[in-house]
Amino acid sequence: MNRPTTPPAALLPWLLEQAIPLWTGAGWDDATGTVWEALDHDGRPCGDLNRRLRVQARQAYAFATLAHQPGTAPALAADLKARAETLFGFVMSRGFDPDTGNLASWLAPDLSILKAPHDLYDLSFVLLAAAGLTAAGTDLHDEIARLETALDRLAAPQGWHECAAHRLPRRQNPHMHLFEAMCALYRVTGAPRFAARASACRALLTQVFLQSDLRLLEFFDADLVPLTGADQQEEPGHLVEWIALETGWQGLDLPETEGPALPPAFMLFAAATAHLAPAGFLPDIAGQDSYRLWPQTELLRASRLLQSKGGALPTHLAPRAVLERLWSGYFDTPVPGGWYDRRDGTGRLLSTTMPASTFYHVVETFLCYDTGRLAGELTTGTSA
Repeated sequence: MNRPTTPPAALLPWLLEQAIPLWTGAGWDDATGTVWEALDHDGRPCGDLNRRLRVQARQAYAFATLAHQPGTAPALAADLKARAETLFGFVMSRGFDPDTGNLASWLAPDLSILKAPHDLYDLSFVLLAAAGLTAAGTDLHDEIARLETALDRLAAPQGWHECAAHRLPRRQNPHMHLFEAMCALYRVTGAPRFAARASACRALLTQVFLQSDLRLLEFFDADLVPLTGADQQEEPGHLVEWIALETGWQGLDLPETEGPALPPAFMLFAAATAHLAPAGFLPDIAGQDSYRLWPQTELLRASRLLQSKGGALPTHLAPRAVLERLWSGYFDTPVPGGWYDRRDGTGRLLSTTMPASTFYHVVETFLCYDTGRLAGELTTGTSA
């Protein structure tokens, strides 16, 4: 198959015709009905790697989301939904430690549990997968209730703890993804409790995580006081990711959306893109010489959403310009449907694998690029 050296005008066909054959083919472990942690740059499974449970949940969400896109053929949609259900079923049946009830984080190559800290970040993605499957028509009422009970175990006076052992530092990132999951669950169920939890996460953004100078801080002590100096960092990709998530929140049209206002999206976008390298890429961590694929996808998604609101963007930050850089830097690979994960500021390739976890970012961003709206924006259904 010949691969395009420039990005296509529409990205859903690339997802369905190139990415899905790769990630449901080489990326799928037929023996266990799970997905591999990563492929190498020749598109072969890295079968000796330990696996993160969150990757199973992220692929379940990605497959379910693609299953209910209008451009997905019925046979493919049925296959993707079935795979998503299989992955989610694995998480729910094999992903909790039978002794502690904790959600696993790491699995050995034989899928036995290595670590089960009951991590908020991991749990957030299992909840997101539940939302994705609910949107695709799967009844997960009982499973969602079980996951909510698991989440309640992590409740803190402000927000949620990192894990069952209350690991420090506390982080912004898991709360961002919990916000994403709660918004997604509200969209597909209409249940007010999900909007209330999302509102609590957003309040932390406006009151704790986002500073008055628009720095989004990542690490905090037990009382959510920001760490300082070398113990603190900024990830510009998270700031542009919040632009997309806030767009989704505003689209819910709830009384809770009348909470503290965020600075305008264009201001957040300018603060994040102040960290751009000369080549036009966002670093993983501000001030470091590492440029992973996922922050570039979130930059593209934010750019496309801002464009859809009618705002003027600098030429080099317009969606097509961002996509062209993204494509030449990360998607021009020998493996159709694959990508490179990490480069340095000179463009030198640093990664040796393509992590399956990135597919979630790719699906979200590419669907948004085509439509100008979030992939998960659906009509609210009935309460769960």
